[in-house]
Amino acid sequence: MARKKKRRNKIVEIGNGPATVRIYTVNRSNGYPHHTVAWKEGGRRRTRIFASMDEARMIAQQTSVRLTNGASAVDEVTKRDIELLRHCEQTAERHGVTLAAAIEEWSSARKLAGSSALSDAVRFYQANRLDLLPAKPIAEVVEEFITSRRARGVTDAYVARSKDYLKRFTGQVSGNIGDVSVSDINGFLQAQDSLGPTTKNALRTCLVTMFGFAKRQGYLHPDRKTAAEQTEKFKVPEKDIEIFTPEEMERLLLTSHARILPLMAIGAFAGIRSTEIRKLDWSDIKWDRGHIEISGRIAKTRARRLVPLTDNLKAWLAPVKRDTGPVIEMADPSGTLGDVAVKAQIPGGWRQNALRHSFISYRVAETGDVARTSLEAGNSPKVVFRHYREVVTEDEAKAWFSILPPEGWQPPQIPIPVSARIAKLVEERNRRNLDTDREA
Repeated sequence: MARKKKRRNKIVEIGNGPATVRIYTVNRSNGYPHHTVAWKEGGRRRTRIFASMDEARMIAQQTSVRLTNGASAVDEVTKRDIELLRHCEQTAERHGVTLAAAIEEWSSARKLAGSSALSDAVRFYQANRLDLLPAKPIAEVVEEFITSRRARGVTDAYVARSKDYLKRFTGQVSGNIGDVSVSDINGFLQAQDSLGPTTKNALRTCLVTMFGFAKRQGYLHPDRKTAAEQTEKFKVPEKDIEIFTPEEMERLLLTSHARILPLMAIGAFAGIRSTEIRKLDWSDIKWDRGHIEISGRIAKTRARRLVPLTDNLKAWLAPVKRDTGPVIEMADPSGTLGDVAVKAQIPGGWRQNALRHSFISYRVAETGDVARTSLEAGNSPKVVFRHYREVVTEDEAKAWFSILPPEGWQPPQIPIPVSARIAKLVEERNRRNLDTDREA
């Protein structure tokens, strides 16, 4: 049986001469036509088949133009290419830019991002934007910080010291806290010529605390180190530990009057810090249990500790012992300590922190236990081991803790100032009123 020829409805020609492209339309047996685009190129006949006449015409026109211009088949644009182009243009329009501008921006970003994904770079940028943080003047942050310290119940001395340090800072560094750089703070600290390295480090610590507060308040980036944290610490030169000899300590105690004697004796034989002694109450001295209780409200480290009440310390405190009330009623005993040192003929006068240094040195020599001594002194074993080990001998330590007052000795009495007596009367009256209210 002879094969039935396909029926051609029409032939469409596009272009002239060598650039002629023909479109053959054939009706298939299923009733759907197909369109064959045919042309000659490179000595060969080439064809492409399409279901749509519109698409066939578009390709035929592109092919004719290409043949006229001498371009190769690789440069031919397909319908898919055109659809993709339109999609890209519509995407760019949704962001208010042209496709060309979008490509330029992408190319620039791609170059800056390097091997990183652009989406990762954008997420990092969004997470680290500083322009989204509130503009908060340093002076306002300082006020909020001081208020927060008071609300947390820190000591008045801490608040006063913080106010002094931060007043220095705001007097020389201004603007918003988010604009303060590491170099700004380093420059400020280095310019404090009147302060030593230890005090400069204390000032730096205050700034670190204040900037940390600002971060928690949302004024600084939450995931970055603050400018204060990144500043440099000052090197504190090592100093020789100054202590008193047993002979010097005995002269100091015998020269002390009744109001300064508790500080002198407790500092020498219990190693309690002067600032902690000034907060002690006589009720904190547990005579029957043999220790002095340093509560968290008193301790510098806010950690409660128990300090042994040695026999010789009991003997020195016995003449001035009371049941309750402040152990030290002097507002500032530093001048009195200097006077006592002069009267006791101590070479060089009063030695700063020598009471505490002496206790730790002699206690380590007596017990040979650095960890135990560090617990009693409220210090770290590392510091005790570094500064106090083998400073004195065991015999000197025995002599230190054997210092006793002469039998029947009484310290000289110094009249209490009028202001102190009034304060004491007010305190006793308030205590009586409180007891009356409780009974009622």
